[in-house]
Amino acid sequence: MLTINELLSKGILLFDGAMGTSIQKFNLPDVDPPELINLNHPDKLKEIHLKYIEAGSNIIETNTFGGSRLRLNLSELGDKVKEINTAAVRIAKEAAKGKAYVAGSVGPLGVLIEPYGELSSEEAFNTYKEQIEILLEAGVDLILIETMISLDEALIALNAAKEAGSKITGVTLTFDSGALGLRTSFGESPSDAILKLKESGADFVGSNCGHGLTDILLAAEEMKKVCDLPILIQPNAGLPEFIDGNIVYNESPEMFMKFTQRAISLGVNFIGGCCGTTDLHIKAANSVLRKSS
Repeated sequence: MLTINELLSKGILLFDGAMGTSIQKFNLPDVDPPELINLNHPDKLKEIHLKYIEAGSNIIETNTFGGSRLRLNLSELGDKVKEINTAAVRIAKEAAKGKAYVAGSVGPLGVLIEPYGELSSEEAFNTYKEQIEILLEAGVDLILIETMISLDEALIALNAAKEAGSKITGVTLTFDSGALGLRTSFGESPSDAILKLKESGADFVGSNCGHGLTDILLAAEEMKKVCDLPILIQPNAGLPEFIDGNIVYNESPEMFMKFTQRAISLGVNFIGGCCGTTDLHIKAANSVLRKSS
């Protein structure tokens, strides 16, 4: 069974880039929510995975970001939670074929947890545990709890992953810059959040999404000052703009190369991309990693 030390022994590893914006480019009529591509167009999903692997990804993520029962219930698909998650793992593993590891992607539930909303912590825990157990049973190599805007929810998901038997569990949060510096939507700083995640047993931590390359490097720098856990960063390719009716992200693969150089100098362990990044961004990062190794 894969361990975090085995992963770290391989040097800096590349995750993949965006999934949601990659799916959007197909202009398919029946992939809302995006997890439906797992069932309706598995060939297209596999194509996305293969492009990232060809670009140099060492770890690809399953298309299960919104694959919890509660999140799927928003589209009346909760009863397909096992089918959707299992299909995602199968397709990712078919694409990986031993060339890449498969991370089970677990995103926020999409509803507020008490005391901010009506969902109890127990129900949130059980929902996360259900999805993560399905992902583990289907054969993922690790679990990535990502794009968390609430530390409390991240901790619930992390505890659920541990209870489900995950041997490698990473957690990334999303931070925005403001008057107080980088903070989650619930006001937590990178340093405070990461220390609490370490205390709760996270195997690696980090940040993803956000406003772009600069903020996420600042988050990584802050994390490195207080925590010795491995760090993953996955920035967006900038902020989306609407140009001629199309969504365009303005941070290019060339800019991603410079970002990768800076990430290496900071000592991060895993690099990937979030919204708007493509296989070209990952290829650019891979070229930097090859030169630095």
